[in-house]
Amino acid sequence: MNHFAAHTGAVEGPLADAFSSFIAAADRLERSHWELHDEVSRLRSELEERNRALASSMAENERMRLALRQILDALPCGVAVLETDRQQIVLLNPEARRLLEIPLTKATAWKDLPESIRTMLNPGRGETWKQGDEHDFFLDSGDKKRCVTVRYTTSVKKDGSTDSGTQVILTCRDTTSHKEAEQKREDSRNLVALAEMSTVLAHEVRNPLGSLELLVGLLAGDSGLSEDSKQSVQHLQAGVRSLSAVVNNVLRFHSLGTSNLQPTKLSEALRSAVNFVQPLARQSGVGLNLQLTVADIQIAADASELQQVILNLVSNALRHTAAGGSIKVAARPETKGDGLVAVIEVSDTGSGIKPEDLPHIFEPGFSTSQQSPGLGLTVCQRIVEQHHGTILALSEPGRGTMFLMEFPVL
Repeated sequence: MNHFAAHTGAVEGPLADAFSSFIAAADRLERSHWELHDEVSRLRSELEERNRALASSMAENERMRLALRQILDALPCGVAVLETDRQQIVLLNPEARRLLEIPLTKATAWKDLPESIRTMLNPGRGETWKQGDEHDFFLDSGDKKRCVTVRYTTSVKKDGSTDSGTQVILTCRDTTSHKEAEQKREDSRNLVALAEMSTVLAHEVRNPLGSLELLVGLLAGDSGLSEDSKQSVQHLQAGVRSLSAVVNNVLRFHSLGTSNLQPTKLSEALRSAVNFVQPLARQSGVGLNLQLTVADIQIAADASELQQVILNLVSNALRHTAAGGSIKVAARPETKGDGLVAVIEVSDTGSGIKPEDLPHIFEPGFSTSQQSPGLGLTVCQRIVEQHHGTILALSEPGRGTMFLMEFPVL
């Protein structure tokens, strides 16, 4: 009995120790489990928080992307993002499509870019673009050319390097109006310089030309001249008066002065003007007739400028009337409204004016003849308007032209 009790006691000692160790390990395991559970909960919370932050960031990025796209679409300049090495178009905003004439509904391909731009983007061409370069491209747009200025920018990598063969950004602007304005300014400067030179030359020529006119007039009145000499003098007189018309037109066109209007008897002014231009008509073999039914009617006029109008109109008619034809200068009174006007008609039997040219005949520089600088009719219109009158042209090709002027009667 004592031996069994001793043996049992000996067995229970190690078992109790083992059991105690097991209980201790179980306690540690349970504590580790709860610690792990807490850690997992914490990590789950952190993950959920990060997922929410990521979702918010992605939503913000999407909003930013949409906002940036809206800004790009609303920009008044075109933006094109290209991958040149793969010849792909990454992005085109609507203005870039309009400027480069690529329809909005069309899927874009590299070949849709204008050939001139594709050529400049080709590194094998030898003329490559540099960062910030700007080039002007003139593209056909219907019936006119449009100037598109393109700025070249390469994309920047995170390490700060650039790769011009990978991705580039082209910023496009329509500079047609700017180029046209520059051209107009240059044309204006040229016209001003030409006008100054023409005026100086005309002034230099007018004085000796007046002396020539006086001498030719004296020669024409010499009764001792032979018939051949008289014809030579008449040709000389016609040439001097034709040159006088050109000089006076240049001076009058570039002059800002006003007409010196005085009460003028219309019949005397027209008779003097026709006599002055008669040598030109005789030289061309064209009849020049004067028909007056204005009695002693007076208008406010500058007789010399009225003579210039008749000279210009008759000279213009002579350029389009063959030998054997005729030119008529006529004047008559007409009632218009509550007043009386003097109507002056200059008509010819020449070739007439084409319908498409008729609206432009009073424009400076417009001429259908190489013999005229295109100032005569412009000067006529200016003088008539300064005399408070009106002028219009009626013409039919092959049947001649008629100019009608109206002036208030005093």
